[in-house]
Amino acid sequence: MEQIIRIKATTLTDTEQTLYSNTIGAIVKTIMLHNTNSTDTEVTLSVDGVIFVFTLTTKETKIIDTHIVANSIKGLGLGVNIHVSGLQLEVDI
Repeated sequence: MEQIIRIKATTLTDTEQTLYSNTIGAIVKTIMLHNTNSTDTEVTLSVDGVIFVFTLTTKETKIIDTHIVANSIKGLGLGVNIHVSGLQLEVDI
């Protein structure tokens, strides 16, 4: 059985932070990024140790519609708002 969850909603910094960590994992459905800065900003997301880099222009919003299974999500990008939603996987006993 899965449960729809907000995985994380926060503002990223210039230090990598853990956005999600769970050994069972989640199916990530949507990642929304918004650059609040007045300059272009690079965002780095690490999904299960695999690095993805995005450059957002000033005030740009990017919506990533995805369906990936993740146990760990980390991110950095000073001043970028991030919202991640998905389905929390559960162990059926």
